[in-house]
Amino acid sequence: MQVFKSRFGRVITILISFVMGLAFVTSIANQGIAAAISSLPVIALLVYLVVILFWLPRVEIDEGGVRIINVIRTHYVSWGAISRIDTRYALTLFVGEKKYVAWGATAPGRHAAFFATRDQGTFLPESTYLAGTVRPGDLTTSDSGAAAAVIRARWEKLQGQELMASVATSWHLKTILLLLVLILTASFIG
Repeated sequence: MQVFKSRFGRVITILISFVMGLAFVTSIANQGIAAAISSLPVIALLVYLVVILFWLPRVEIDEGGVRIINVIRTHYVSWGAISRIDTRYALTLFVGEKKYVAWGATAPGRHAAFFATRDQGTFLPESTYLAGTVRPGDLTTSDSGAAAAVIRARWEKLQGQELMASVATSWHLKTILLLLVLILTASFIG
């Protein structure tokens, strides 16, 4: 199994968690332990939000298909169900008219095209090229492009074979429940 996670998401999660920890320590030093403890639910909520938004989302690729783990839902798309792969804003798998967007594999900003080199767009799977060019989101140096290159390579090899087409979606009930508990706790204590 191959796993793709946002590098930016991991960095931002670590930075914000560090800043929130520093704010908690500063609160202890300036206002005392009682005031700091009363701010703990809000700090925990903010850190948890950052973790579920930026750290947990990812794309997993295995022999059966692609698992897109987003903030509150996971989609497992089998190889036979995929009709198109796009990276305009983020890695997106199309199943007929329906699309599944990967929160953890976003396309780079507009400046990535400016700094891209010609060799970053070579040796990609055939379905990557659109009118002979590639989008910045298809470059293997981007989160979306690295995942898309692996998915397209496997998907192209499987073309013409009889494959089962299925999509399974599940909700992250524990994540949602903990988020609601933290929101309620922060609103009552804060």
